[in-house]
Amino acid sequence: MDLILSRQWQNKLNAIYIPIFRLMAEVVCLCNEILDVDLREYLDAHPIDSIEELREQASICNKCMQCQDLVEGEIYLARQRRQRVEGQL
Repeated sequence: MDLILSRQWQNKLNAIYIPIFRLMAEVVCLCNEILDVDLREYLDAHPIDSIEELREQASICNKCMQCQDLVEGEIYLARQRRQRVEGQL
């Protein structure tokens, strides 16, 4: 059985767990010192559909190409999350 939490409880849990997740974060790009959680937050807040758009709109990616696969994967997952949210509305 799934547990459904109120928004208030979700916010309280997020306040506890987000700092813990930040401690366990992985570095996506060494050149810019971008953490995966920071990239996910940015992509969730901004409708980015490609790595080129990310380069244009933010200084998160500077074409070092070392993190391109990881960043493109996060962009794809963020796009899927947005589509799921749109489908629920």
